[in-house]
Amino acid sequence: MDYGNLLKRSWDIVWNNKFMFVLGFLAALGSGGVRGGGGNSGYNFGSGDVPAGTIEQMQQFWTQYGALVISLVFVAIIIGIILWLVRLTAQIGMIEAVSRIEAGEKMTFGEAFAVGTSKLGRMVGINVVMYGPFTLFGLLVFGGFAVMVIAAIGADVSGASGTDIEAIFGSLGFLGICMAFLACLLGPLWIFVTAIYPFAQRGAVLQDLGVADSIRHGWQVVKANAGDVILLILLFIVLGVVFGFAVLIVMIPFALATLGPGIAAVAMGGGSFGVGQIALLAGGGICLGLVGAAVNSILTAFRSTAITLAYQEFISKKV
Repeated sequence: MDYGNLLKRSWDIVWNNKFMFVLGFLAALGSGGVRGGGGNSGYNFGSGDVPAGTIEQMQQFWTQYGALVISLVFVAIIIGIILWLVRLTAQIGMIEAVSRIEAGEKMTFGEAFAVGTSKLGRMVGINVVMYGPFTLFGLLVFGGFAVMVIAAIGADVSGASGTDIEAIFGSLGFLGICMAFLACLLGPLWIFVTAIYPFAQRGAVLQDLGVADSIRHGWQVVKANAGDVILLILLFIVLGVVFGFAVLIVMIPFALATLGPGIAAVAMGGGSFGVGQIALLAGGGICLGLVGAAVNSILTAFRSTAITLAYQEFISKKV
């Protein structure tokens, strides 16, 4: 495969069809997911390690803002699901647009997005089947640690002995070891799934395959072109690192501008969080996320285009 020509053709398609940047922005805006992990420092926390007054402050905070925090969590979950669906729709649109443009047809943002919505169901199915176990693992990790921390706080409030509280916190270390072991087992599977997933996507969009057939098709493409796929992955890792450094330089001033007022408000308030401080930090985080998605839209659209062109070359070689 001529990688230089592949990258040039990819950039020409994206640059000459600016709506690809919009689709890339929507895909970057909805990127992300649950990350699981754990660790063990080898130290058991006892009740004496909790600073005096911390439990009382936490009780007061949850009494005043508990309902608000829970509501915000549910709103964030709903928004996250919506953004995830938008991301998948944009990914489908980019795949279809590149295929038609490469075939000499014209494509618009509206047409690409319409194709994305029409094939969204099978893309959701592919995601659930391929990444569902990793999401479940992340939820289990988060739930396990949250339950133990809440149990320890509740035991302290109820006047339990220091030994009981220390045992609860100490069990966090054992949980961390178990989760780290499972993460090591899931690591190779995650790499395997990540390599197959882009080609399974293109099988669903361009070959009109179902969920199971798309996953099998993705595996067949990777197996038949393992060397080129590995080189393509390494190429985009290098490009991602270089692009990441450039993005970091751009994002630091925006981070200071967007998050600075919220951090300053917390500092002026003696380190305490109120509705105003939370609103400032949340607003700054949203602005920073939008700027980050706009910058990442360049690499997102370019990478998707390159993978689609490589996929078509793999398929044509097989034929």
